[in-house]
Amino acid sequence: MHYFNITDVTCSAYQSVGHDNGMGCSPSRICKTCEPNKPCFIPDSYPVYSVEQYGHFPGGVEQMMQEIYQRGPIVCGMGLTQEFEDVYKSGVYEDFTGEKKIFHEVEIVGFGVEDDKPYWEIKNSWGTAWGDEGFFKLIRGKNNLNIESDCAWAVPTDTWTKDIRHYTTEAERNDSRNNFTNGNFPAAD
Repeated sequence: MHYFNITDVTCSAYQSVGHDNGMGCSPSRICKTCEPNKPCFIPDSYPVYSVEQYGHFPGGVEQMMQEIYQRGPIVCGMGLTQEFEDVYKSGVYEDFTGEKKIFHEVEIVGFGVEDDKPYWEIKNSWGTAWGDEGFFKLIRGKNNLNIESDCAWAVPTDTWTKDIRHYTTEAERNDSRNNFTNGNFPAAD
């Protein structure tokens, strides 16, 4: 993101796959527009976003809280359990399996206390149908699901008020890796 920029979900929808499990990179994966029953296409230009500073840190409650306070949300790795995926709807979740293997990355947007339980306020990437409108609260201070051990921070570059854009080249438009169809009609893949 610091070196190559990213686009937003209007032209690069999150698909929960990556380079190591089925999604190769191509100009059409980076940004394309689709309408029902019409071929998809790469727009002539689209907004891009970047970070000017970033870093990794090993976590720890105090440093995580300070990073959120100073720079805003942070990203941390966490373990997953089937119960967490299937059962969580609201409240402060605490796992008792001892799972520590990091399988997933989430965005910690804040912290608080509910019913005398300190928690992390976390945005998940599974959509608003999961959890509490796509968010969850995880017990804070116990390194539950290993959430307090592998984190990163970033400071965004202001590309939105300056309308910084990527301009599509003919080489990108004609790249053989592009995919402009999906399913029964041309659409987003």
